Formats: sequence, structure tokens, C-alpha cells
Amino acid sequence: MKVAIVTGASSGIGRSAAIQIAKRGTGVILTYGKNPQGGLETAAAIEKEGGTAVALALDVGETGTFAAFRDTVAGVLRDTWQRDSFDYLVNNAGFAQTSLIEDTTEETFDRLVRVLLKGPYFLTQKLLPLMADGGAVVNTSSNAAVRPARDRLLPTCL
Repeated sequence: MKVAIVTGASSGIGRSAAIQIAKRGTGVILTYGKNPQGGLETAAAIEKEGGTAVALALDVGETGTFAAFRDTVAGVLRDTWQRDSFDYLVNNAGFAQTSLIEDTTEETFDRLVRVLLKGPYFLTQKLLPLMADGGAVVNTSSNAAVRPARDRLLPTCL
């Protein structure tokens, strides 16, 4: 059985992606950030349909946690699927926040960069040693970044 990791799968695009991937016979390690209940509900929905899923906490904006996350993933792969690699990484986690440029704080801007750019990059880097030969990385975005033209808005994704 192939295995996919889907970040940000507690709701929205990530949840749908995790469920659809599982329907194709792929095991899923899904992550949740601030919505553990959503992560558990996604895993339960997959299992209800006969799939296999494990929900893990992960804040994609906190790169210092990625080594421990990689070790947890390695353990889950061994314990759940009796293998030491995964096949697909779907970098989906994110958050949407818009504000007028003059109202955007440096802290908000830095969080956007950490979660939407830096996090997926360094998470991929940290997980590559566990990825099977021929594996694939998919980076998603949502149309939440596409808004009607407004003066002086900071886009939700960079």
C-alpha cells in the first residue's frame, strides 16, 4: 500500500484531499494544527470508508519541530504500514489572513511567510530521507488568495 502525508487535513482542501487519496487505496498520515478535532474527524471519515489514516499534530510555521515530526512519521510508518518510507507529500497547510497594507504588522507578515513558504520548504527537506524513490511532492494553494480587486490589500499568500 502506498502512503501519503497531507498537511492541514483537518478541514477544507486538505481534508478533501486526504479523503480522496484514501478512497484510491492509499494510506494517509494527516496533520492538523489548531483543529485537533477536525483532524480526528478526517481520520475517522477515512476509516469509516475502509481506509487507514493516522492524525498527527503539526504546526507548519514551527520549523524547529520538524525533526521530531519526521521521527514520529517514521514510527507511524513502521507501526501502521510495516514500511520505512512514504510515497506522496501534499503540502497543504496554511491560513488565510488579509489586511490593509498599512494595518499589517511585521508579526503577521512573518507568520504568513513561515506557514506558507518557509514551513513547506523545510518540512519537505526534513521528510525527503523518508520518501520512496519515485515519490512526489504536491504544493497546494487555495483561491482564498484571489480576492476582488481592492485597494491596498496584502494578499493571503505570497
